[in-house]
Amino acid sequence: MSNLTEERGGFESLGLSYPPVLNIKIETVVIGDVVCHWFIPGNTIATETVIYFHGGGFIYGSLQSHRAMVSHITQAIGRKILFIEYVLAPEHPFPAALHEAIAVIRELTADLDFRFGLMGDSAGGNLAISTALQLKTIGLPLPLYQVVISPWVNMETTYSSYSQNEKLDPIISRDFVRYAASLYAAGQSLKDPRMSPVHGDLGGLEPTLVLVGSTEVLRDDSLHLHTALQNAGSSAVLKIFDKANHVWTLTDIASTDSQHALTEISMFLNMATLKKRVY
Repeated sequence: MSNLTEERGGFESLGLSYPPVLNIKIETVVIGDVVCHWFIPGNTIATETVIYFHGGGFIYGSLQSHRAMVSHITQAIGRKILFIEYVLAPEHPFPAALHEAIAVIRELTADLDFRFGLMGDSAGGNLAISTALQLKTIGLPLPLYQVVISPWVNMETTYSSYSQNEKLDPIISRDFVRYAASLYAAGQSLKDPRMSPVHGDLGGLEPTLVLVGSTEVLRDDSLHLHTALQNAGSSAVLKIFDKANHVWTLTDIASTDSQHALTEISMFLNMATLKKRVY
């Protein structure tokens, strides 16, 4: 565990890559017995809430690692974001994070006027899709949309991008994915669609935006997710960023690719909510 503690500290330092947006208000709350953080922009342009799940392989990540990035996303989309600080493996393996996500949404949707979308990066992208699937299964209100950045949606390292991009991806390796999956799964089947949502019944979901870098080892997770959504009859948009690193917005928000990603997300949310007459 000492090595994991050091690894987590290193991941937390990503939150210092650039400063947060100063005029974004952050409030810590407890919802459904889960610690969450509201990101509140100065100018809110829409009525729905974006629920955000951070990345980190289900073993790293917190408000500290993602505060800056989420503040910039909040500013770009003009919506309140609820950042769920879900528990981490191996102390809390699957399905603890999923249970916490559902607990938060169950409490929020007790208010019938509460409308929301889901967003996440890497493992948080996994949790966004698996949460949408679980909400459908148990009959709770569905999100208006899903947005996932470099999502990790298949726990098995079988896609060709693992070998094709092995020497091109400076962030993620096949060994790390196997390591994180072993801690999160704790011996359970990696094929479980609540853990590998690309295997789930994706029909009936509202529109999904998938953003990924072309040289990521996880590139094919995004490609297969996009195809699976389309095959299930669900609307999906795939945006591939040439040579972008895994969750590139986390390390350099000022880059052209990051600014392009923020624009794509904002435009997608506006279109998805306009069709639902949220305004």
